[in-house]
Amino acid sequence: MESGGPEWIQVNCPLCGSPDSRLRYPASKGKGEAMTAERFRCTSTSLSRHGDIVQCNRCRLLFSNPQLHPGQVLDIYRAVEDPLYQEEAAARERTFARSLLQLHDLAKPPGRLLDVGCYTGVFMKTAAAAGWKVTGVELSAWAAAIAQKESLGPVHASALEDAGLEAASFDVITLWDVLEHLSRPVAMLENVRRLLKPGGIVAVSTHRVDSFAARILGGRYPFFMDMHLVHFSKPSLERMLVACGFEVLACRRHERVLRLGYFLDRLEARARFLPLRKLFAWLARRRFLRERFIAIGFLGLANVFARKI
Repeated sequence: MESGGPEWIQVNCPLCGSPDSRLRYPASKGKGEAMTAERFRCTSTSLSRHGDIVQCNRCRLLFSNPQLHPGQVLDIYRAVEDPLYQEEAAARERTFARSLLQLHDLAKPPGRLLDVGCYTGVFMKTAAAAGWKVTGVELSAWAAAIAQKESLGPVHASALEDAGLEAASFDVITLWDVLEHLSRPVAMLENVRRLLKPGGIVAVSTHRVDSFAARILGGRYPFFMDMHLVHFSKPSLERMLVACGFEVLACRRHERVLRLGYFLDRLEARARFLPLRKLFAWLARRRFLRERFIAIGFLGLANVFARKI
């Protein structure tokens, strides 16, 4: 981050551009909390810790406002290191295998697949094993280096717009847990459309604020986090895809597979009452529980698939 400290800016709606919004969920974190790379890891424990979240009065999109300056956000992502993600790779492989099966209902290998935000290359590995010719793009220098060592395909340690990829060269582009991190998601989708072949498929996963979990939990919804700048409902995400030149084909529930020990550690960190924290900690120490896998499908995560038109 720049030596001058965090620079916060007021933004217009990332979807429709309107400056007119109202506060929906007040900040849940203290003003002095540092914006560190640890808060931007995939395995961040800063769940439900966020600044002010507003709702556009024109299109009703939820987004963080103010936001950290985009240049500082890029610097943070480039500095991210996440060893715990590596430890949980087996669970990630199971998660991606489920999403790949959904994708194969609409597009099957052989073909060229670009994974944007590929992190350490776990999905690239899964897709390559299924017959795809894979390419990755990743901001984190640490994660991109790990993905490059797998030698499954080229991995560009850069933003997508700086990767120098050829237009109309991919059959499928995946954006797993990417769009919610962007201050300009429309620009990302426009670039994705440019890189897709005619009729190519984009696959997006994100959390849905119109889900049952989000409606019940309100400002305590776990995916309200500093690193998530935009929060889509199913209608707002589909509206954005259509506006960017895509035909929405399917919306499927995204089930995230977790190692039970990892899940219990997260519950312990979030528990407000000491007896619950002790219970979760005790359960997490039981080896026969720690190494089991569970599928979590009740947190409002979704996979959306669309075709370039």
